[in-house]
Amino acid sequence: MKIQLIIIFLYLNHYIGISQTWASDELEKANTAANISSLTSEEKEVIKYINLARLYPQKFAKIEVKEYLGPKKFGDYLKKSTYKQSLLTTLKDKTPVGPIFFDKDMYSLASCFANESGKKGIVGHARKSCSTGYDGECCAYGNDLGRDIAIQLLIDHDVPSLGHRKICLDASYDKVGVSINSHKIYNSCCVVDFKRISTEPNETKEPKRKWYMLFKR
Repeated sequence: MKIQLIIIFLYLNHYIGISQTWASDELEKANTAANISSLTSEEKEVIKYINLARLYPQKFAKIEVKEYLGPKKFGDYLKKSTYKQSLLTTLKDKTPVGPIFFDKDMYSLASCFANESGKKGIVGHARKSCSTGYDGECCAYGNDLGRDIAIQLLIDHDVPSLGHRKICLDASYDKVGVSINSHKIYNSCCVVDFKRISTEPNETKEPKRKWYMLFKR
């Protein structure tokens, strides 16, 4: 009888774990760009899923990352990815931070460079005609759905510095612009430009700008 109860408990615990979902208020809090008409639905999704990871790191690990294998077209490389496992560890110990909010200046920067990158097949952050002004930038290639892009940046597979993950989860950033575009080489690209929380009036040093790029297999 005791063994049967243990088996039932383990089954229920497993079932509850895999069936856990987001509450409506959590999704609403994370969806900070919901009413921004200049963004596409998938660009809004990038912001929403990055915010879910920032606001609810432990829950994000269980719901979004634990069983995530990415789009089928890229194979099953994430099954044994140490980067995915390290993200789970990071999220387990992560203190929640505030969400990021849409910023028209960051969007303008991201939109210009996503368009330029796509047309010219640019890979990286070497802007030709687009201006800079962001404090952190992530570029991802190969995915066109917002959820996949956000998780791609967070897992940061084959990026030893984990630069995308660090920027996305960094509490010092509070403004963002996202632009998804077609890409000459990788079919699609996404540029995410971040701005740090405003510094004090007497702060004279310009924040150090960081940027990272991420390829999809």
